[in-house]
Amino acid sequence: MPCAVHAQFTDTFDTIDPAWVTDRYAPAAFQSTSFLGDNRLQITIDQTGSTLNRSSEFNSSFYNSQGDQRPVGSNGDWSFSANLYVSSAFDTTTGQLVRTSIWTHTGTTPSNGDYAIFGFTNASPTPSDALNPAASDRAPHFQVFDGTDADPTNWFDAGLPDGFAFDVWHTLEITFTGTATEYLLDGIEIFTDPTTDGADLQTAFIEAYNFGQTDSNGLNSYSVYWDNATAAVIPEPASFALIAGLAVFVVGRKRRTFPKI
Repeated sequence: MPCAVHAQFTDTFDTIDPAWVTDRYAPAAFQSTSFLGDNRLQITIDQTGSTLNRSSEFNSSFYNSQGDQRPVGSNGDWSFSANLYVSSAFDTTTGQLVRTSIWTHTGTTPSNGDYAIFGFTNASPTPSDALNPAASDRAPHFQVFDGTDADPTNWFDAGLPDGFAFDVWHTLEITFTGTATEYLLDGIEIFTDPTTDGADLQTAFIEAYNFGQTDSNGLNSYSVYWDNATAAVIPEPASFALIAGLAVFVVGRKRRTFPKI
């Protein structure tokens, strides 16, 4: 997260804030649960939400993206980040297909504005094979979607960093700087779009994907864990300078009045 921000919200998922509402289609679970010693967000995908088990009005692939969204309504430059636990169970090219991600939307309607998506998957990076559990090029990797809802072809393979560790938390962040949209993994920029019209951040999402996958092992159930979702406004340089000056003034006052602080 950039060093100077004003948080629009920070969610540690001790409970599910009612500001989160279903986006597209509800997953089997979007809930607060104890995991590794603290309450986290658990998203569970299973066969109950697959295409074959949804009612006819939800049978398009559009509703395979399942999760919740939360309004932000920030003005100016912004960032949205969250921690994802990447399990070694997902380090497979033959087992359960997995995809989970954070999203941002800068428009006022689904057809107005841009979407930025940053997440993890073990599916094929080849668009035509991305839903195929038997794809020969399946590999764990991060991926980015950058563009408008009207152009769903803008998926980019962001790879997997050398020495990447499973069974630990990783921080995913999308930041709009005013001139570019940056995608950062654990604070390191791994993809940049210098042309996106980022505008104001209207909505933040946390999603997973229902592949509707079935095989001899009955696969199509997985859970992912997220934590510490934060949407923030990044002050303009002039504003930051003013804030920093005020901070110095306040600290100076405190030091004179309360020497032990």
